[in-house]
Amino acid sequence: MQKLTEAFNTISVKKGETFTVELDSNPSTGYGWDLQLTAGKASLVKQDFRSSTPPGSMICGAGGTEIYTYKAEEMGTIELNADYKRSWEKNPPAKTCQFHVNVK
Repeated sequence: MQKLTEAFNTISVKKGETFTVELDSNPSTGYGWDLQLTAGKASLVKQDFRSSTPPGSMICGAGGTEIYTYKAEEMGTIELNADYKRSWEKNPPAKTCQFHVNVK
């Protein structure tokens, strides 16, 4: 499965394949990623969070990775915008990322 990250923001997949967007996050701060599909057709299959702490450890406030799994529905270009922000604040996002998926 192909993976998009802040450092690697462009991939190519076949129609019907799944791909992930993996972004560092720390939900205990109130921040979270808001992903918006801005072009193309993809469906969100799953959203998950993987803690950066070892399994079984109880570290309060630890960060990790938000993982979004999408399925490419049509050939063409899929574009996703991601904003790292607090939902209740009106401030600009702390981070913004753009992702491009070429679907063959």
